[in-house]
Amino acid sequence: MKICYDNVSSDYSYPVSKKDIGEIKKIILPEITDKIRVIRFGCNTKTTQEGRIVKQGRVYDIRINFCLNNNRSLILSDRKKYIKEIKQFGGSPDFKSGFITWKLNDAKRYSFYILFHEIGHIAFCEKYLNGNQGTKNSSAEEQWCNNFSMKLIRELEKNALFNLPDSDK
Repeated sequence: MKICYDNVSSDYSYPVSKKDIGEIKKIILPEITDKIRVIRFGCNTKTTQEGRIVKQGRVYDIRINFCLNNNRSLILSDRKKYIKEIKQFGGSPDFKSGFITWKLNDAKRYSFYILFHEIGHIAFCEKYLNGNQGTKNSSAEEQWCNNFSMKLIRELEKNALFNLPDSDK
C-alpha cells in the first residue's frame, strides 16, 4: 500500500502523516489493506468530495481530499448532516468566512474518519458485492461505511493515536 501526498504550498498542511496512516494496518484486516494500492491525500478546494475510491483491476485507489490552511478547511456544504458530522469531530464552522476551524488532533480524527469511510466502501464491496463496485452507493451502504469508520476511530482512540505529537510525513 503506497501513501502519497500532493504537493501543497507552505500555507497548507495535511493533518495525518505516513506514520499515522501506518497505524491502520494494526486494526484493519490484511484482506482489506492488501486490496488498497494507493492512498493519495490531496487538497482540491474546487470539489465537495472529501473521499472516493476507484477500483483498478483487483485493487483500489483511495483519494482523500482534506487539508488545512492555518488550521482551517473550507465548508463544503450547508447540509445539516455534514455540519453535524463536522461538529461531532470538533470542527467549528463559520458560515460568514466559509471556513471550519480545527484543532490538529480533531482534524486528524476527521481525516481518519474520511479514510475509514472509504475503506469501508472497499470492505462492503468485497463482502457484499463480490468485489463489484457499484456506480451509486445506497443509503444502506453509506450507513454501513459510517458505522465501519466509527468502529475503527474508536480502535485508534484506544491506542491514543489522536494524542500523539505530530510526526513528519
